[in-house]
Amino acid sequence: MIKVLILYYLSLKPTHGYEIQKFIQASHMDSWTKIQSGSIYYALAKLEKEGLITLVAEVPAGGKMRKIYEITARGREELKDLVREELGRPICDTGSDKFILYPLLAVSNEEEIRRVVQAHIDGLEQKKEDLLRWQSIKVNSHTLEVEKLSFEMMLSNLDYQIRWHQALLSQLERCMEDSGEVAELIKSYDFSNSDAVDSHSVTDLEQLKQRTMKNRDV
Repeated sequence: MIKVLILYYLSLKPTHGYEIQKFIQASHMDSWTKIQSGSIYYALAKLEKEGLITLVAEVPAGGKMRKIYEITARGREELKDLVREELGRPICDTGSDKFILYPLLAVSNEEEIRRVVQAHIDGLEQKKEDLLRWQSIKVNSHTLEVEKLSFEMMLSNLDYQIRWHQALLSQLERCMEDSGEVAELIKSYDFSNSDAVDSHSVTDLEQLKQRTMKNRDV
């Protein structure tokens, strides 16, 4: 999405990365999207290399030189394509790599897992608090419904993330036991040999599938 934002900004006026970075920070985009202000300069260099933007000037600013870029004709066409592509993406994917992570927990120790997960929960709760504060500023009787729903969806997503990780902590011992069982099942099967797999009981294989998918109780 950072690529789309930069091309959009430069389609409005030539500017430098610092201005785009400050826009992201001022609008709090980096608080609830994957757009990170720190990735601006890497993205600018990549876009220039791809011929989507071009360097037009370098101006002094506080003892430094700021590079001024403008969008190219090719960049404008790319922007249109990217916007169409983003409109076709799901707002939130149904799958997450983390959904298959908990069966692997036996590679770590319980104390470390609890420390990391609790720190992540604390971060999610802080993000929720920040988002609620921003919602109270942005949402009023004149706010578009699509904006209201955007806040509601983001808050709901944060709530579910917090609940998921809290459930993981509350059932961590069982999850780690399941993790050990998954390891034993993997050791016992040669999945490259379809005949060997077929010879094992349906119950055992179904158990493996269940334990490597989303937890039934978490």
